Amino acid sequence: MKLIILILIYISIGLNAQSIIDDLDQIDPELKKYFPRWKVMEPDLQYQIYQYFNLTFNQNEKLDIQNIEVLAVPRTKRQIYGKAKYEILLVSCGEVSISGSRFVKDLESIYNILAGDIYSKNAFRYNNPNNPTSTSSDEIRNYAFKDIPVQAPVRPDQGAAIRDYLNPTNVNQALTLSLYDQTLKIGETGFWIQNKIGNDQIGYPYYTAGENKVILKRPLYINNDPATNKNTPYLINAYLGASYKITTGLEGSSSIFSWLPSRKLNTDPGGKLIFGMDVHMPFHPEAGIHINIEAPINSSDDLAIDPLKFGQTSMRPGVDFRRTDIRNGDSTFIPSGVMPILQTTGQITAFYNLWLNSKKAENYFRFDLGVSYNEVREYMYYTEEVDVNGDNVPEYVYKNMTTNAEGLTLYHPDEFADWLFAKVEYRNQAVFPFSVSLQYSNQIMLARAYMPLFGDWLLLEAKYATPMRDAYEYEIENFFIISPVIRITI
Repeated sequence: MKLIILILIYISIGLNAQSIIDDLDQIDPELKKYFPRWKVMEPDLQYQIYQYFNLTFNQNEKLDIQNIEVLAVPRTKRQIYGKAKYEILLVSCGEVSISGSRFVKDLESIYNILAGDIYSKNAFRYNNPNNPTSTSSDEIRNYAFKDIPVQAPVRPDQGAAIRDYLNPTNVNQALTLSLYDQTLKIGETGFWIQNKIGNDQIGYPYYTAGENKVILKRPLYINNDPATNKNTPYLINAYLGASYKITTGLEGSSSIFSWLPSRKLNTDPGGKLIFGMDVHMPFHPEAGIHINIEAPINSSDDLAIDPLKFGQTSMRPGVDFRRTDIRNGDSTFIPSGVMPILQTTGQITAFYNLWLNSKKAENYFRFDLGVSYNEVREYMYYTEEVDVNGDNVPEYVYKNMTTNAEGLTLYHPDEFADWLFAKVEYRNQAVFPFSVSLQYSNQIMLARAYMPLFGDWLLLEAKYATPMRDAYEYEIENFFIISPVIRITI
């Protein structure tokens, strides 16, 4: 609303300002900061203006000769011809203000000087760039003054109370592209499609989890409360998707990120099914519960593989087939490596979205607290010695992966710190939007931050993850990655 008033005032100046703002003696303080303003520092002008206010309003206790402020708008080049540079809207002395139209009727000569006409007294002194008492090099206002910086208005999309700046709900369509995420909002349907690399929920960003996810977000229950539906349009959202194994980040893989540490962790090669829900409390939509489950679709035992497409840990002594393994025929099975496979993961958390001022919506906090589960199962892969050509010359053929072996480990939560999930995020949506967040899950600290490079469409996002315990063999102790983010909204 303030922006609309601001635009109308500017337009009114171009048409016929005096006819619209004759009685304008007060302007909203929040609106003032968007106009050109300056303090009058010229002693002679200060005295004359102070005397005028004192005789006119008889409110000596509210007047301040050292705090005389002028609020104005610049005239166009066509309007300036034969006139001063500025159109004065308001003159203030301490706590008392008067409209420019009334001020010009009572003190036309002082008005013209304030607006940019030549101030004859000491004019040379204040036009002299070598004069240290001059506070500006502005040659139109040739009296002593001090400019008050003009602030840029908050953009409508930045002023809205949205829960995810990179996935805004207050626009018809949105597209976000980065190394980690590619997200598309499908018109006004409320549907979102997301392609996500990594598993941030358990502290494995980008390729460190060895998985890629494709997720469809669908609203199930509309929020009909006009007081809260702008920032929470839907009370229930459901997520459905799948994840699949990727080869990015493996040792020896050719990539522009080959300088980063290689990973050893893999996601389940059979793929995983993803299901989740966000449930907001109808009586207080800022609070709610988040549920997320990711589970393998099929068992990976006895699955034929290409070991070159899997991350591997070192082959430890004692890893071998169990005695129950059947070794029939002439083939000989040889244990050849260990591959850690990320399997079932999930979270159940309570969350709270907090805007320090929901009307302005510049400062946003989100808090999450709950439990997290993930399991990593080691698989042994082995080679099979077979006589391929029937000429009694054995060849080694990579064949299967199995858990039917001694010495393998199943990593899963077994103490309180393993279960704990906690996250706090701060976001500023002012003219310079940025965000920082800190997450603790799976005893891994994950920090994330983004900031704008150009406007609100090109940003820079960084993630850093490190275990707060002794790192497992398949984990990267310090992983840092940075990516540009393109954000397009319609």
